[in-house]
Amino acid sequence: MARSFDEQPRQHPYTPYTVARAALEFLGDQWSALPGPWGTTGHLHSPDRVPFTVGVCEAGHLYLRNDYAGDSTHLPYESKGGDPAFIGRAIAEAIGELY
Repeated sequence: MARSFDEQPRQHPYTPYTVARAALEFLGDQWSALPGPWGTTGHLHSPDRVPFTVGVCEAGHLYLRNDYAGDSTHLPYESKGGDPAFIGRAIAEAIGELY
């Protein structure tokens, strides 16, 4: 919990669902994306229905989790000004490592 104004969480212009949708451009047309509750997560599904979650951890870092295997990794979002296409490409590359 923030104790001062300087400790307030940073706001980002994109939701996890926005960047999950951006990843579809790099993953292919057989992948799908759905929003999580209240826009707090984005859910990707592979052609063989393996689910992945894009979300923000308690420390404020963007993560990608293979919900079937339970493996996860943090994603870069500060680089390139948080551009959704850059993050989408990072998601597509990280999925290959978590699949």
